[in-house]
Amino acid sequence: MKKIFEIYKTNSIVFFLLIFLFGGKLIIAQNDASELLKAVQEKFNILTDLSANLTQSVNGSTNLTGKVYYKKEDKIRFELTNLLIVSDGETNWNYNKKENKVIISTYNEEDAGLLSIERIIFEYPEECELSIDSVEDKLVLELVPQTSTFSFNSVKLWITDDNLIYRALIDDPATGLVQIDLTNYDVDKNLPDSKFTFTPPEGSKVIDLR
Repeated sequence: MKKIFEIYKTNSIVFFLLIFLFGGKLIIAQNDASELLKAVQEKFNILTDLSANLTQSVNGSTNLTGKVYYKKEDKIRFELTNLLIVSDGETNWNYNKKENKVIISTYNEEDAGLLSIERIIFEYPEECELSIDSVEDKLVLELVPQTSTFSFNSVKLWITDDNLIYRALIDDPATGLVQIDLTNYDVDKNLPDSKFTFTPPEGSKVIDLR
């Protein structure tokens, strides 16, 4: 799984779906930040599935576009230009379309990284200091790690009026500023489980690490 995670990181899909501009920086009380996080968590709790268009840029340059699908529990699918990442919560498939190569691995909750939206939303914030910025009348929740668990310096999350995350800005010392924008949300569309499994195409090179 660690090898797979390095592939994800190489493609700059860093934390986190999962997953935030300054004017004068207005820091609001810690308990208000906790309340905003709680609202996001409660919104997530009532969802069964979602999909959204995804655009990622690194240091201001767009390097990935595509779509993300999610379904409880821990089913996720990233459809990118030359890369398809699929997990049904038990098995992960990483398909490089350009090389026609598929890497298969066993899903590991402790090593799941961006494949576990539940951990990103509920567990990771417990190891971060929370604060709120006000940016162009939008609430921005900032998470700053307080342990050595994470490699990034901070994550800023832009929150919609109905408590969905529509932008993430990750300050990663190795990569730089990674921005992920999520648009055209669809929620609770009864996505089929078949969306979260993958059959390697005929003739593709398969590397099975299970």
